[in-house]
Amino acid sequence: MRYGTRFGSIVVLGASLALGACGSSNTDRVDDAATNTAANAASDAGTAIGNAAESAGNAVQNTATGVVDALTFDTNIDANAVGAMTPPQMLGLLGASNAGEIATSQAVVDKATNAEVKAYAREMITGHQAMQKEADQLATRLNLQPTAPDPATDKVAAANDMAQQLAGLSGAEMERRYMDAQVRMHQRTLNQLQAMQNVQNTQLQTLIKGAIPKVQDHLQRAQRIQQQLGGGAAGTTGAAGTTGTQP
Repeated sequence: MRYGTRFGSIVVLGASLALGACGSSNTDRVDDAATNTAANAASDAGTAIGNAAESAGNAVQNTATGVVDALTFDTNIDANAVGAMTPPQMLGLLGASNAGEIATSQAVVDKATNAEVKAYAREMITGHQAMQKEADQLATRLNLQPTAPDPATDKVAAANDMAQQLAGLSGAEMERRYMDAQVRMHQRTLNQLQAMQNVQNTQLQTLIKGAIPKVQDHLQRAQRIQQQLGGGAAGTTGAAGTTGTQP
């Protein structure tokens, strides 16, 4: 609006000079031109501001969505960093994985209409609850307090965001997005389990090695259902990857 005001002032000044040169007979015509020009300038400025605000809002929304997807779906890990975690950190990471599977599955289990998707979601809830119970019992026996390394914190936050997104969807779109998420989340969890399986604590090692075939089965079933639904995005499958930024 400042630009519109300044522009209007310049026009009015020009109109005054024109009046002195041309006489009073042109007063109404010049005043009308000045008023219309200033009004148009103000309107254009307002429209530009509105468009800029809308574009900025869309950019923020798209960026936020991108963050959620990246955290939830990135299957690459730093195997060395995961393998070097302490037992409490490993238990915390396992807890985050189980919590994510349970939360996203609870978001769709009642709304899913595809029989296989509904059955899969139901089994992910009971299966990962059972896996978490085993982890909790082991932590008690070992007198360990699970801690949350950065990957675990990010995983829980991303899973909660994804669960909220799924809760706002329905029908085929919800089912496809859920199965896409399950493929990526189980692939990432499998990669992490494989990186942790040589931990020196024998009881924790047994727990992790026992979880690997369960997660492999979950992954393979998710991939099969995903293909049936016509879902899948680039990078939803593959062997364990490595990166320096996503333990």
